[in-house]
Amino acid sequence: MKEKIINYLLTHADPSIVLRIKREILQNLSEKEETELLDQIILQKNVQSVLQAQKADGWIGNYFHGMSGKYGAGMYDNMEVGLRYLAEKGFLPKSDYLYKAVHSFLLESEENKIARPHPKAPVNDYELTACGLYLMRSSVIIRAGYEQLFPQNDFIDLTFDINYSFKTFANVLNFSSVDEVIDTHRKKACFKPDTPWPCVYDLRILAHSKAWKSTESITLLAKSVSRLFTFPQSGVDIYTYNKGQYISPCHAFIHIPILGGSISDEFIGSHWFDMMELFARCGVVKKVEALKKEYLSLLERLDEDIDLTTIFSKHKSENSWSPYDGIALEENWRSKIKKQCDLLFRALLIIYYTELGTSAD
Repeated sequence: MKEKIINYLLTHADPSIVLRIKREILQNLSEKEETELLDQIILQKNVQSVLQAQKADGWIGNYFHGMSGKYGAGMYDNMEVGLRYLAEKGFLPKSDYLYKAVHSFLLESEENKIARPHPKAPVNDYELTACGLYLMRSSVIIRAGYEQLFPQNDFIDLTFDINYSFKTFANVLNFSSVDEVIDTHRKKACFKPDTPWPCVYDLRILAHSKAWKSTESITLLAKSVSRLFTFPQSGVDIYTYNKGQYISPCHAFIHIPILGGSISDEFIGSHWFDMMELFARCGVVKKVEALKKEYLSLLERLDEDIDLTTIFSKHKSENSWSPYDGIALEENWRSKIKKQCDLLFRALLIIYYTELGTSAD
């Protein structure tokens, strides 16, 4: 089945998918072919949206955290999504685009100063549950491949942030009920003060970093994720209350459905593929019963038919990118074949990293 998927993608998929399969999965990408594929990728419309918005100092667009009408930042031409998108498209850390973008985090620029996070995170950034620019910033630096390459500095400590993200998951094991985590404040459900709790950025940081990974740590993370699935996924918003403000956490794993749905439902969306890939990269899919069930259902579905478009959400926004989601590397989802390529590629990554995690045990 895996060979069938790979052959289909190598025949029909976008150059970025072909590049990543040969580099990441088959590990047989020659330098010449890599250059040829990147030469095709760099000309694509969405990639050009990012590159044309990159400023002389490396910063992408006029804003950091996703789109902003106020600052004129679109889907791709903002720092957070733009940098992650380039990494997903297959650009390496050594490319001028990623290098300049990542290093611009260390600059204090007068241009668009209000839209750029100050290099040094506020002291209380770590006190706000599942909030704070440090999480977002470190997650895209690590996704760009700079876990070991980021220069030593006085502002951003990736090792600290990786360890912190791991601790947010470990902290879950200290609770057996959401009542121990949540208070009601003026009829709004809020995290209790000083309660570290994992969110999608913590998961991205762990999924794309290596320093934390050991058999013991992966086992502990799996126990934490298993505990998260025991809490009600009611869809109720949980806020972080700070100095009179109700702040929406960055997709904290509490009450909001972790996978955004199940493959046993009528349809699944891009969030399902995104989360499953991240958990697979962490090596916990077969260690968490809820994830293992989804994984086996995916394999069963693929064994029947590799056409995943029939079970994928028909919502038009599913091919869009945001700080929280994004799986589309193909630029034309009006083509069923191209849409299928994106879905199959994510399924392939889920299979590859799930099995890799198993063999690593």
